[in-house]
This record gives sequence, structure tokens and C-alpha cells, in this order.
Amino acid sequence: MPIRDLKNATLAANLHANEEARTPARTVARQGDEKRGSADSRLENYASKVRPKTADTPKVDRRRKRLTTSDISVPRRQTNMSALRFGLRSLDVILVCAIIALGIWNGYTGSNQRGIMAPVAASILGSVIFIAGLFISNAYRFNAATAWTSHIKTVMIASFSALGVWLAIALIIRPETFQPDALAKAGLGAIALLAVLHGFYHLQIRRLHQRGALSPTIVMLGATESARRIIEENAKTKELNILAIFDDRMARAPHNIHGVPVVGTVEDLHNWDALPYVNRIVVTLPSMANKRKQDFVDRVRLLPNRIAFVVDEFETLNHVQQRVSEIAEISLRDVTGNPKSGRHTAMKRLMDIGISATALVLGSPILGAIALIIRLDSPGPALFKQPRHGFNNRVFNVYKFRSMRNDKADLKAEQQTVVGDARVTKIGKFIRKTSLDELPQLINVLKGEMSLVGPRPHAVGMKTQGKESIDLVNEYAHRHKVKPGMTGWAQINGSRGPLHDGSDVAERVRLDVEYIEKANVLWDIYIMLKTLPVLLGDRTNVR
Repeated sequence: MPIRDLKNATLAANLHANEEARTPARTVARQGDEKRGSADSRLENYASKVRPKTADTPKVDRRRKRLTTSDISVPRRQTNMSALRFGLRSLDVILVCAIIALGIWNGYTGSNQRGIMAPVAASILGSVIFIAGLFISNAYRFNAATAWTSHIKTVMIASFSALGVWLAIALIIRPETFQPDALAKAGLGAIALLAVLHGFYHLQIRRLHQRGALSPTIVMLGATESARRIIEENAKTKELNILAIFDDRMARAPHNIHGVPVVGTVEDLHNWDALPYVNRIVVTLPSMANKRKQDFVDRVRLLPNRIAFVVDEFETLNHVQQRVSEIAEISLRDVTGNPKSGRHTAMKRLMDIGISATALVLGSPILGAIALIIRLDSPGPALFKQPRHGFNNRVFNVYKFRSMRNDKADLKAEQQTVVGDARVTKIGKFIRKTSLDELPQLINVLKGEMSLVGPRPHAVGMKTQGKESIDLVNEYAHRHKVKPGMTGWAQINGSRGPLHDGSDVAERVRLDVEYIEKANVLWDIYIMLKTLPVLLGDRTNVR
């Protein structure tokens, strides 16, 4: 065999041998690939692990959601700050006059024979100067942002200044009975008393501020530049509790303005169950949007809440260092009338507490006897509780002696009383005719849900001629701008008892609104004095 052929044969044999050697390895690898799958299948398996499943997993909307009215916390128990200030000023007047008079009397007694005129005159002068000093220094503002040390510093500066003025006037006049040491001691006693009192006042008022019970609760209509400026200034003073902003142009409105959320439209405001606890609705639209502003006002003016709008001066007002309360006085105009002063509110509340508490104590034997007779006359409880609308449309339970059969109780007043009404019990006829069934409402007055004088509270859902009474008169809700009363201007003018038609509803609303606009403490006393003879002499109204 030629050498070349031998080489070829040898090479072929070696290749065959190598191929046979590699065959098991290939077989094993092929079997492994079959277990693992192809390269494409392995890639697909890996991708399915790292790629989120879109078919089974719903898409998540990662856009920031707006808050709604249900997310807004509204303080339900509130205190009138103006009335509180009036009460604290009155307490200071009484106590300062007392300690100055006591101090001067002790200093003057036995030192001269001029009688009591000298110490009385000195006491009156000193008291007037001290109280005037506190007024001038704004010591009764009690702002939420004012620190305790700052407030006490203000009181001390005012008090020591008052003492200096008092002594200076006495030194200039220099009467024969002038006793500088007695004046100085009395003045220092007044200063110490004011320091203790105002330290306590500030701590308690700060606690009320933290609960949101003192700052007026405000909502705004319009996510505008005016709203932004008011919110920014209020962040410094914290005199207002601005809860939320409502705007019909929600698509272009921001989610919030400096933390105050834009929560919905005017319709959402109307449907808000916490609306009765909002003190004021402020319309914050610029002058160029007069039509839109008027539309806002027209849609909310029939609510019992106070309505105000920002006047044009506010848009150019440089108010960076002004208080929000001053801005409100200068730049907000009330549409539905101004609230009563703190003095009126405080005096009315004191009169309510004093008279109702006295009447409950002295009249307890009569109340107990009526309750016993009611229980003996027909089965059921002696007292009847009925949900009624109060201040700002807040719902409360009014207390009355039960005058109807217990199984015929009409909580919604869907059927008003008529002559010979079969639902009325025997004793019920008497207590309704004499209005004795109303006496348990003294409890509502004591609790602060009612007043002695005001519009009579109507039942929630009360109907007249098959329609809700509130739908018969546009201004119906205006009668809820004050607390309801046991008696009122309407009652002594013949509008009492059931309302049979729309004209009856309109007449009562007219009289109630007239009372609200003109109310004062002396008029309340007049109405109470007129109530008993008018009611006992009423032979026309069904009761």
C-alpha cells in the first residue's frame, strides 16, 4: 500500500475513533438540553420571572388622589371667642376693683376723718386706669401663636404702666387724703393678681386652641390667589381654622394650597354632613369674576352659615404683617348679616343659665307631679324626645312632656295637630293648652342647645301640606342663624302651634328673621314677659 494511502487510512481511523468517543458526551448534553429546554425557551422562562404579569395583575393608579370631605376633621364642640374675651374682661374688672378697693380701704381706715369718699374715689380711679391699660395693650387677644411668656410680659408692662400713671395723677392732684403707700400696695396687689389670672387664662385658652374649639372654622369657595394669601397669613397667626377649599373647576384646581385641601365642588359642600359646624363660608374670587362670584353666593346664601366674600381692596392690600382678624374686618364683607357681639352672646348665655337653673330647681315639685300624672294617664315614658334643627342646622333632641299616646309618636311631625286630635291624651290636652309640655326644654337651655328666646325649633323633616316646610320658603334656613328658643317673637305675635300651609311657614320665617336682625338682651326680657299672658289668652291656635 502506498504510504499516502496508509496515512489516509490511519487518519480516517483516528477520526472515527474520536467521533465514537464524543458520541456519549453529545448524548448526555442533548439529554440535558431536552430537560432544560431550548435556548429560546430558557430565555422566555427567565423573562417571565423578571417581567410583571400584565394579564392577571390590575393596573395601579399611582397618581396622587384628592382628599374628600370625609377626610376633613371638623371640631364639633366650639366656644365663642368673643364671648370668652368679654367674660374674662368682666372677671378682671370685678377682681381688680375688689383688690384695689380692699387695699386702699385698709390703708385709709383710721388715718383720716374724711369718710369713705376718698378711698372710693381712689379705688375707682385706679381700677379704671388698670383696666384701660389692659385694653390698650391688647392683653385680651389671646392669639393661638402667642407664647405664655410673651403674654405675661404684655400684662406686666400694662400693669406697671397703669400703676405709674395712677400714682402720677394722685401726686399731681395731691388731695389732703393722699396716701401714696396705700396706693402703691393696692397697685402691687392688683399686679400680682393679674399675673396669676392671666397665666391661668393663657394656659386654658391655649388648650382650647389646640383642640380647635376657639378658632372660627372656615371653608373657602374658590382656589384663588386671595385664598392663598389668607392661608399664608393665617399660618403665622393661627387665628382661623381653615378646613378646606371648594371649587367647581376641579380639573384645573390644585390638590391643596399650603396644606389646605381642595376637596370638591359647591354641590359637595351642600351635601357635607359636617357643614352645620362651619362658622363661615368665604368666597375668594377676584373682582373680574363677578358673575362667578355671584353664582357662588346665590348657591350658598340660603344656608344658615355666615357667608362673606373678599372685597376688591383685598387684592391690592399689603397685609404681610397684619393680623388675619384685621384682614377680616377690612377686607371681608358679610352677605348674610354680621354675628352678634361677644357681649351680647355672653350676657344672653348667662341669662339662659341663671333663669333655667333657677326654674328647674324651684319648679322641680311641679315637674315631678306632671311626670307622675302622665305615667298614670297612659302607658309610656313621661318625657318625649324628638330630633329638631338647632343653630346652623345642627340636629339635637328636644325634651317635652309626652302629650300623645306612645304608640302614635310622630318623630318627624309628618302629621300636624288638629282640633280633637285622637292622638292627644287627656292630660296631654291640658299641658299643651297651658304650654306646660314645653317645660323640660329648660334642660336643653341649660345644656346650651337652646336659648330662652329665639325661633322655635322645628322637627327634622317637618311637613306642611305634604311637603317639607323647608322647601316652601327660600329663607327658611335663615331662622337657624341663632339658637332656637322656648319662646320667641313669632310666638307672641300669634305664630305658634302647627303650620297649616305655605303662608303660615312664610309668616313665621319672616318674624323669626326679624327677631334675629334686631335681637338684644332687653328685647329678650320683653318677649319673656309677654309670653305668659299671650299664650294663656290664645284661643285660636290649636295646641
